[in-house]
Amino acid sequence: MSGMSLFDAIYGLRATRIFQDRAIPEADLQRVLEAASMACSSGNTQPWEFVVVTDRELRSRIQQEMREAFEDIDDERAQQPERLVDASGRSVTGRAAIDHLHKVPAIVVVCWNPDRGIRMKGEYTEKPDGSLVETREIPGGRGVSLFQACQNMMLAARALGLSSLFTTFFFLRRERIKQLLGIPPRVFMECAVFLGYGDEALGAPRRIPVARLSHRDRWGTPPPAPGHGGRA
Repeated sequence: MSGMSLFDAIYGLRATRIFQDRAIPEADLQRVLEAASMACSSGNTQPWEFVVVTDRELRSRIQQEMREAFEDIDDERAQQPERLVDASGRSVTGRAAIDHLHKVPAIVVVCWNPDRGIRMKGEYTEKPDGSLVETREIPGGRGVSLFQACQNMMLAARALGLSSLFTTFFFLRRERIKQLLGIPPRVFMECAVFLGYGDEALGAPRRIPVARLSHRDRWGTPPPAPGHGGRA
């Protein structure tokens, strides 16, 4: 897809959970990853690592792990049932994504590499198995860099005519999936982005109006009405 403006990509970006079983051209996949690598990061550490899963057998093994993880997860949801569907009536939980995971042509598992990411002394201590334990709270944590890269990835995918889904539900089977993908113990697996060609009807997004969730100068002070301008 060409000629798409930035705002078209932003306003058209949707969480897609069902994909066509159709490969992504390698050139497009590389462009998406390059866009992710152009994101800002804390101290320009660029701590991300991308494990791109396209192998069908690996996808099926991950799917089985996640099906087991989701057996009880629906009972723990805090949202009311009516908030778990969109305007078209489709589910907005991860279950649909898990049920169709075997068809996702590319799953980008996004990891945080401490060899580049650690910025302060005493952030982590190392365990005997080589894994790390966070020992000092850092504002934003590991996601402060990784999530920016993921947003770049999804917007680039949208500009190329691809659909996407950002998810952290692999955390439910963190150690097992790390083993399946050969991710070293000291590297943190944080999130994943599904990429492909959507195969579901998407309703209009439900969004809280900006006027209800933004404040001007102090909490509780509403912003100026549109067209009234702002302070010089």
